[in-house]
Amino acid sequence: MVEVGVNLAQLLPICLSLAVPGAGHIASGRPWRGVLIFFLFGFAVDGWLYSQAASVLPSEQATPSIPTIRAGALALGAAVWLVALLDVAADALRRRRIAAKAEVADAHIRSALEAYLRDDYSVALQELRGALRINPQDPDALFHLGVVYAQVGQPRQARRAFHRCIRHDDAGKWNAQARDQLQALEAAARAQAPPPKPSEAKGGKRP
Repeated sequence: MVEVGVNLAQLLPICLSLAVPGAGHIASGRPWRGVLIFFLFGFAVDGWLYSQAASVLPSEQATPSIPTIRAGALALGAAVWLVALLDVAADALRRRRIAAKAEVADAHIRSALEAYLRDDYSVALQELRGALRINPQDPDALFHLGVVYAQVGQPRQARRAFHRCIRHDDAGKWNAQARDQLQALEAAARAQAPPPKPSEAKGGKRP
């Protein structure tokens, strides 16, 4: 029953995209791209409707550009429809692959946590990278990756991992903790910064 539900959830954006380009992107959580595709498709439909309306005008009022407008509108509409459908299908296949390997990714994260508790940070990093190879947007793996990088003294990589975690954490599971980690990294960086020279602290130069 769960697998059937997952398959329906993956097929719904494709069916919507078949009917209305852009709707599938909105349903799959990519609203801005969906709105842009819908606008482009609507522009093509509007051009085709205009060409159809203009084609019934008397011959003395018709312009030679009407066939060109009709052909351009049809080409644009077909291209937008096809690109939207292929993009939604590719996203559905990616989600299906991630779902099929979710248990493997979870096993990588569990192994990473066990290695982290043993202070075996190289193994922890290796396991977390394995999880991210399956799903580069996994917020669990990204958060723990940032923690390990911070532990081994690589703040730049840690900040990058925490920022990616926040960007992809749609459920907000790690959002607050990732921001706390970023603040801790910034505080540590300020504490390690060399103190300003007396002349710089006063805002002047040495005589």
